Amino acid sequence: MWQERQAELLKCEIEAVLADLAQAPDLYGLLKQPLSQARRGLAGQSAFDRPWPLLPLIVCEAISGHYEQALPAAAALQFLMSAGDVFDDIEDADSLESLPGRYGFAVATNVGTALLILAEKAITRLKIRGVEDSVIVRVTDVVNSYYTKACMGQHLDLSLAPGMAISEDTYLRVIAMKSASQVECACHVGALLASSNQELVDKFTAFGGNLGMAAQIGNDIQGITRGGDIIKGKISLPVIYALAQTDGEVHNQLELAFGKQAKSVPDPMQTRDLLFRTGATHYATVKMEFYKEQALDNLREAKQAGASVERLKVFLE
Repeated sequence: MWQERQAELLKCEIEAVLADLAQAPDLYGLLKQPLSQARRGLAGQSAFDRPWPLLPLIVCEAISGHYEQALPAAAALQFLMSAGDVFDDIEDADSLESLPGRYGFAVATNVGTALLILAEKAITRLKIRGVEDSVIVRVTDVVNSYYTKACMGQHLDLSLAPGMAISEDTYLRVIAMKSASQVECACHVGALLASSNQELVDKFTAFGGNLGMAAQIGNDIQGITRGGDIIKGKISLPVIYALAQTDGEVHNQLELAFGKQAKSVPDPMQTRDLLFRTGATHYATVKMEFYKEQALDNLREAKQAGASVERLKVFLE
C-alpha cells in the first residue's frame, strides 16, 4: 500500500537525522517519544486515521509524480511539530504522563530544543535529494515563517485568561495561526519542492489552510462529543457559539461549566447534550463543512492545472 511505503521511508529519514544521537542513548530514547505519538512520523500506520505526517509527500507527488525529494522536509516538520508538543506540555504543566511530568521541566526543555535543532538539520538533507540551493533556502524561509506564525498564535492563546469570553472571530484567528498554519506549511513545502509554478503552489497552500481549519474544528467537535474538552473546560467553537446564542438558565449552566467562575468539573454527558440542544455542535459541523468545501474547490482547481489530487481527498473524508 502506498501509505505504508511512504510511512516507512519517512521513518528511515527521521532515523537518519537521529543517527548522531545514538551515542547518547538516554537522550535518543527521549527524542523518540514525542516522535512516536499518534499523528507523528514514528507512529505506527494504525495510529492515525489520516496520514498527516505524509502530507508534504502526497502533495509533492500530486504535482510531480514522485515524492522522494520531499522526505527531508517531511521529517523536518515532524521534528518541529514534536517539539511543539513538548513545549505545549511544558506550558500546560497538567499531565503526569507527559515528558515534563515524568522527567521534569529541564529535561523536557532540552528535548524540545534538540528537536528544533534536528528540524534544521533535516532540511539540510534536501541537498542529498538533489534539491537546488535556492529552493532549500526558500523552503527554510517558508518553514520558519509558518512556525513563527504558529508561535504568535500560541502567544495569543496564552494571553487569553482561562474562562475568558472570546469572540468567534478571535477564536478562528487563533486556530488559523496556531493550528491550521502547520497544515498549510506542509502543503506549501510539498508543492514548492515539486514545482516552480507559483500559481500551482498557491493552490495547494490554500488547500492546506482550509484543510487545517476544517481539521481543528473537527477536533473541537470530537472534544465535545467524547467529553474531553468539557472536563478540561476548554473554550472551543461550539462553546463560543452556545454562550453567544443563549440566555437565562441555559446560559447560566454553560457559564458554570466553562466560565471564569467554574469551580467544579461539569457532568460531560449533561453538558454535551446541552451543547447539542442549543445547536452549537451543529453550527460547528456546518463551519467545518464550509472549510472542507473550500479545500475541495482548491483541489478541483489544482486538478484542472494538471495535478493528481485523489490521494489528498482522504483528508477530507
